[in-house]
Amino acid sequence: MARRRTSLWLDFESKAQPKLVHPSLLVAVSTSVSQYKALYSQARELANYLLKSMKFEEVAVVRSSAFPPEVIVMEDGTAALPTCRLYVHRGKSDLLLFAGDSSPTDDQYLFAKTLLDYASKAGVKEVYSVGARWSETPVPAFEDPHVNGFATDKEGVKQLKEHGVEIIESEPAPFFASIVVGMATDYGMKGFKISVDHGEPSPHTRTVIKMLEVLSSMIGFKVELEGLKALVKAPPQERPPGAGPIYQ
Repeated sequence: MARRRTSLWLDFESKAQPKLVHPSLLVAVSTSVSQYKALYSQARELANYLLKSMKFEEVAVVRSSAFPPEVIVMEDGTAALPTCRLYVHRGKSDLLLFAGDSSPTDDQYLFAKTLLDYASKAGVKEVYSVGARWSETPVPAFEDPHVNGFATDKEGVKQLKEHGVEIIESEPAPFFASIVVGMATDYGMKGFKISVDHGEPSPHTRTVIKMLEVLSSMIGFKVELEGLKALVKAPPQERPPGAGPIYQ
């Protein structure tokens, strides 16, 4: 086991650096801040579905002061620090997945540097980050979501358009999920942010499906979506005026 520490409190416990084939990094972590957790949990739900649906090998565990100052209390009453992990799915092109309890809230640039240092040594050339877009008006709960995003260069923008992604223009993109994309260029990597407007209720099934369709096509992995599509709820039927008791 190897442990690396910086001025940021960071417990980065990794196995031997995995030998990967044309790997891409997928960053899929959401905020754990209570007032935002339900609205902005799309990335966490996407990662959880991937981990249940595809074969992954855990290669690193990360605990850090960058995560919110809290412990997570389990159903059995035991407590643990917020933790994220790195996983590998092996295929013709390998997928390195960063997922876990929370997105970092402090020292976000330094945390992103640590993650990208690891990814660079693993041979990653493309970074994909997913999550909700923060600068928008909520969409109606049952509206079909549209995937939007941005990239670190014009060729990347063209690739997003070719996969049906609506390009975000002339607005800030805050927090770690976007910072890690912007910093990818410092490592000679191409970066992509894949996001959606919030508004769909948790567990954001429509949203997860839409983002996975784009990601699987762009990165080149296969994930079964039919079971997830079967969970999509139809919008409630509107009752005509005067139908049923007034308090029903």
